[in-house]
Amino acid sequence: MRVCNPTPFRAAGGGFYFMRNFERYLEAHGHTVTRSLADRYDVLLVNSWQVDYDHVLEAIRRNPRVRIVHRVDGSSQDYGRGEKGDRRQGQVNRFADLTIFQSAYCRHSTREKFPVIGSDGPVIHNAVDVEHFSPQGERADLPGEGARLGYVTYSTNPMKGWRDVYTLAGQHPDLTFILIGRYESPPDLPNLHVLGPVPHEELPRMLRACDVFLAFQRNEACPNVVLEAMACGLPILYAESGATPELVGPCGLPVTVENFREQLEWLLSRREELAACARGRAVALFHPDRVFGAYVEQIEATLRRPLGWRGVRRWLWAWAVKIGRPLKMRLPGR
Repeated sequence: MRVCNPTPFRAAGGGFYFMRNFERYLEAHGHTVTRSLADRYDVLLVNSWQVDYDHVLEAIRRNPRVRIVHRVDGSSQDYGRGEKGDRRQGQVNRFADLTIFQSAYCRHSTREKFPVIGSDGPVIHNAVDVEHFSPQGERADLPGEGARLGYVTYSTNPMKGWRDVYTLAGQHPDLTFILIGRYESPPDLPNLHVLGPVPHEELPRMLRACDVFLAFQRNEACPNVVLEAMACGLPILYAESGATPELVGPCGLPVTVENFREQLEWLLSRREELAACARGRAVALFHPDRVFGAYVEQIEATLRRPLGWRGVRRWLWAWAVKIGRPLKMRLPGR
């Protein structure tokens, strides 16, 4: 199988790490991966809204039999980013031969809550590197005393929930809050330690040194930081929103600012049991071999499916756009 992934890797955001690791899996299992749309390939991978509509049409014009595999992110509007991302996802999804949703919530948010994805398809959660993110290994020397609660975000989008962490730090001075990543206007509190962004390779050391992981993000399609924390053996206190509850399962508790202390005390009293649960769930459900194997199985089934008249129509449409007739379908500014 020859696969094209035209999205360049950037060390920011879980989607880029997912695609890079998927490429490595494909190559390790005898498949060919390219980043150039001009190469020969059987499958074009479209990651959320990161591949242009025009690039998808170019791939179809080059090879009418190419299969478009669309890995859908959650709704852009649902995540406070406006309609542009949804418009991009919706346009390329019209040509998808296989649509994969990162979670049941992702499917709900893009097909029901904000109906921007027309195609249905399987739910395959994201993968986590359970060798790199593991309870075993070096632990960072973190500041503070008492129970350490870790939080990770590399975005200052308010939907990431960091404001709740600020509130909790002010209300619970006996606890230590470790913040990794980017944050907007953190308060000057002695128990709130903002460590800033750390390389992805160093993150496991930080997580292992925490007792509990906090996940207050809202409406996320499949938060990778939750999977990474679970793989490191951390029980999760989470906002009951987005895909986080379906990822965590019995390995944590939903929490609000009002019941935080009660939920934390219960979790700490069972920390060893919940830590083992988190690690076991990460290995059983989110192991790269399981997740990427499911992707390959779905893609190979799609390759075996005849394109039929739908394939002819999309090839004709790709050329119609090329010669400039339905210009209203092109992306803004292109």
